[in-house]
Amino acid sequence: MSTEVVDMITVVVDGFEITVPKGTLVIRAAEKLGIQIPRFCDHPLLDPVGACRQCLVDIEINGRAFPKPQASCTIPVEPGMIIKTQLTSAVAEKAQRGVMELLLINHPLDCPVCDKGGECPLQNQAMSTGRSESRFEGTKRT
Repeated sequence: MSTEVVDMITVVVDGFEITVPKGTLVIRAAEKLGIQIPRFCDHPLLDPVGACRQCLVDIEINGRAFPKPQASCTIPVEPGMIIKTQLTSAVAEKAQRGVMELLLINHPLDCPVCDKGGECPLQNQAMSTGRSESRFEGTKRT
């Protein structure tokens, strides 16, 4: 029988305190609280990549804020960390909306050529967090 001691770290996510094992990613700590952070490239069985940038959150450690939103799928929790998701941070929400707008530059939301038939994660997130109009004009390359 193994008697491994796991270091536990307490962090605050959107005002809720949670204790998780050392090495837990910020996005997983939020999930344990039932807080869903938008994401496309994250999967619990794969190594973190942070490629889509959709999971941006505000992070503060011991009173010192990161200069810009961070990808929650790539950052492990640290003691004294305060995390604000799109639910409590206007900066994180604006960053996520900006990323979504860039993703949609060349992607039509009516999806005329897609075989997903309306069951598209990009379409779902665009409808819930994206802008209804784009600042970018021109023909979409699909």
